Amino acid sequence: MLQLIIYSLIFLTTIIFINMI
Repeated sequence: MLQLIIYSLIFLTTIIFINMI
């Protein structure tokens, strides 16, 4: 369960990072 939260956080941060560029 914790791994799923970590992966979702990484996914969200990468999407935000891509949108900022």
